[in-house]
Amino acid sequence: MIETVLVPVDFTIEKEDLLGCIGEFKNAGLKKVILLHVVDIHKSQGLAPMFERNAKKRIEDYTGFAEELGLETEALVVVGDIKRTISETADRKNVDAIIMGATAKGFIKGRFLGRTTEHIARSSKKILLVEKYDALKEGKEFYKNACRATFSRVLVPLDFSKESMKAIEQLQEFEGIVKEVLLLHVIDNIKDMDLLDEQREEAKGKLGRIKEQLTGIKSQYLVVEGIPSDEIVKFANIEEATMIMLTSRGKGDLIDLILGSTAESVLRKTIKPVLIIPASKEFDGEEWDEGEEYA
Repeated sequence: MIETVLVPVDFTIEKEDLLGCIGEFKNAGLKKVILLHVVDIHKSQGLAPMFERNAKKRIEDYTGFAEELGLETEALVVVGDIKRTISETADRKNVDAIIMGATAKGFIKGRFLGRTTEHIARSSKKILLVEKYDALKEGKEFYKNACRATFSRVLVPLDFSKESMKAIEQLQEFEGIVKEVLLLHVIDNIKDMDLLDEQREEAKGKLGRIKEQLTGIKSQYLVVEGIPSDEIVKFANIEEATMIMLTSRGKGDLIDLILGSTAESVLRKTIKPVLIIPASKEFDGEEWDEGEEYA
């Protein structure tokens, strides 16, 4: 259950856009929002105290908006290294998830929403929801919320590793907020075309059994062939998914990467919100045994 979320803000996105998405978590048990603005110690130099004072005034507007959603709110302004401060605050405050923003065509141009978002995705042990926005320019740059009804139709890629099955565990916690799920398996690195039909049927069987266990959530499944990240992004669009939920580690070439090439590529390419389940060394890419409970 997600009861507390951390939202790093740099005042780039309209508060109604970013914080408006948080309201959806209320049905999943959200009780508290921690707003964090980090004054970059590397760039502020001797002006840090002034930037800190200004930030404390501006963050009050964000706090008020979150409180209007009926949520307990805490606002923090900290001078420090941005990436390290976000991670340390998430751990120290024991939050359940971090929510950050990105544009549909690339990361938001701000002091930390860019490389920092990628860094948090790679290194954090917390669930990360990256909301997506359409950047519009009419004299000045501003952002249009592209994350409406985020939990309506969720695409969940599975490679049948134990790590990827953590997404199914998370889905169970979102019962009541997720309306529909599309389970997707991508067959890649095909070495023997004669075995493709057998692989396809085997994958369909596994997805079908997972579907049967997803009680309380409408679901369907799909098996395709290709490059995983490309197929995930493509079918998220074709199937009109409102969010992609995937784990940050899987089998194969993902094992030795903290974020993993597939997850990172999806995060960069898709126009959809992405919810990343944190990596774990517990399974090291072990294959999921259908006889095992995943939740």
